[in-house]
Amino acid sequence: MTILVTGGTGTLGRLVVPQLTGAGYDVRVLSRRGGMNAEGVEHVQGDLLTADGLDLAGIDTVVHLAGGAKGDALAARNLVRAAAAAGVRHLVHISVIGADTMPIGYFPREARR
Repeated sequence: MTILVTGGTGTLGRLVVPQLTGAGYDVRVLSRRGGMNAEGVEHVQGDLLTADGLDLAGIDTVVHLAGGAKGDALAARNLVRAAAAAGVRHLVHISVIGADTMPIGYFPREARR
C-alpha cells in the first residue's frame, strides 16, 4: 500500500512519516520543494494551492497534514479532486487550524482567548 503524506516535511509530518514506514507502508511525501528520497520514502514536488504536481496515480491513502492560515480550503479542495480522479480509497485530514478558538478542554484557557 502506498500512502501520500502532504506536509510530510512539517512538524507533524516528520513524526508521522517514520511511523508509516516503520509499519511497512511505502510513503510518498508531497511538498512544494521536494526532498531527498530515503528507504520507503519517495519525495515529490507539488503545490496544493495551484494543483501543480498533484499526480496521485498509485496512491491508496492520502494523509493530509499540510495546512496554513491562507488558502487551506482551496488546498484541501484541490487535493480531494486529485484524489477522486485517481481513485484514492481513503483520505485522512488532520488540522489544528482555528483549534485555539474552540472551547475544548484540551487547550489551556489562555489559548482560547
